[in-house]
Amino acid sequence: MKILISERDQHERIVIEWLISAYSFPINHVITATTIKETIIMLEKETPDILYIELDMIPNENWASMTRHVKRFCKKVIVVSAEATFERAKQALEWQSIDLLVKPLEPIQIKRCLQMALSNAAIGEQKHSQGSLHNEGYSYRSLFLNDEQHAANITLILLQTENQKVIDLASFLSFYPFREQPVILPLMDAVVCLFRDTGIGYKEEAWKILREWEAVYIEPLAAVIIPSGTEDSPVHDKYLKARSLLEVTFFIGYRQVVLPRDEYECRCEVDPFLTPNEQREWIDMLNSFDKQKIKEWMHNEFLHIHTPFPNPETLRTRLTSILAQIRRFMKTYSLNKQDVEKYYMKIFTEILKNSVLYRIVQEMLLFIYQIIDWAQEAEVDSKNDIIEKGISYIESHYSNPNLSLEKVAEAVGRNPSYYSHVLMNKHGTPFRQLLTTVRVKEAKRLLTGTELSIKEIAYQVGFNNPNYFTRLFKEATSFTPREYRLNK
Repeated sequence: MKILISERDQHERIVIEWLISAYSFPINHVITATTIKETIIMLEKETPDILYIELDMIPNENWASMTRHVKRFCKKVIVVSAEATFERAKQALEWQSIDLLVKPLEPIQIKRCLQMALSNAAIGEQKHSQGSLHNEGYSYRSLFLNDEQHAANITLILLQTENQKVIDLASFLSFYPFREQPVILPLMDAVVCLFRDTGIGYKEEAWKILREWEAVYIEPLAAVIIPSGTEDSPVHDKYLKARSLLEVTFFIGYRQVVLPRDEYECRCEVDPFLTPNEQREWIDMLNSFDKQKIKEWMHNEFLHIHTPFPNPETLRTRLTSILAQIRRFMKTYSLNKQDVEKYYMKIFTEILKNSVLYRIVQEMLLFIYQIIDWAQEAEVDSKNDIIEKGISYIESHYSNPNLSLEKVAEAVGRNPSYYSHVLMNKHGTPFRQLLTTVRVKEAKRLLTGTELSIKEIAYQVGFNNPNYFTRLFKEATSFTPREYRLNK
């Protein structure tokens, strides 16, 4: 491939040439230009695959001519400028540039742009280089049908990103400088590479792919290698074995190169559902709001699993069984608001679809902690609510001489001892004293605002015995009802 570097700064030109060499980009012809005139001549003469050009060197009067040449004579464009302006951005868009780089530049920025440009420009080259292996019949049929030729001399590498999106990975591999060019077969969730065995170390090759990938992309990548061997097994069998081995990443994570091991071939049995004892344990941990104990339980259960590993789907079922216990806990505290339900469904989706176990556990723990916090808040609100409801009931029924703690507790839906306990914690006042305070307050209002007799007032505020009313009123105010009325 060819690249034309049109840049006035000699240092910048040297840096780009060094990057191309250092990262083994599939570019075997580097052309440079320092003026617009030279750039136009080289575009017409060389028709480069990639043009790297400094926009600031193009005068306005030459823009239209330069645009025609760029669109006619090169495939991909990377533009650079010292001006971070809207005008420069418009020019980059007009040329459908890979990116607009703003000086001063970092080598990683240039490297990323070159990789993006190469990802499309190299597709035709990659297809051409695969021709010989394709002609031998190694294709998608080799993966999915068992009637293809055997492949004792074929090494299969299955590559998958953690998010299982193939577009970036297939694009990356299309221009990756393999020592031995493979057949590259993108699938819905992974990419298969088939190599004719030439004695190179494919484990080292896989680790190099992982390192180069992570230099550009944040998304973790895993590689499963099924090496060539003396057994005359079809590519189809190797592909199925690679698929089976890929399940190991559920337990050990990505950023791994996985090779066949005897312990990976076995499966241990795990109960997919919580036992009755485990269900009771979860009920106790949740009801006591014990975050630390829940964390230890989850870590011991899911983060210390050794080979042979269980079936990942069995563990997903077990995790949903735990989520069912959390759902019951949520109902107890009426945590059914829309945002809570949305969070719950997000965790349910994580359990079903996340490709790494420890990430599921982490997200579940954060969810459980949040649910516990909301439940504690709900409990406080609930206590406050039933106290206020009880006081409101007392203020509405104080005139009933038979009003009792049992009647108030029944009205707020709690047992008498619990209501008495929360009332004492909140107000520091026992029920009987609170009732007396409400009755005396109303008696004060009637004494000063009406002409009712003391006896009639006693009956109206819930006392059958006027003498008992007088005694309680004096204990509360230091005055008898008559003295209070005369005083006021």
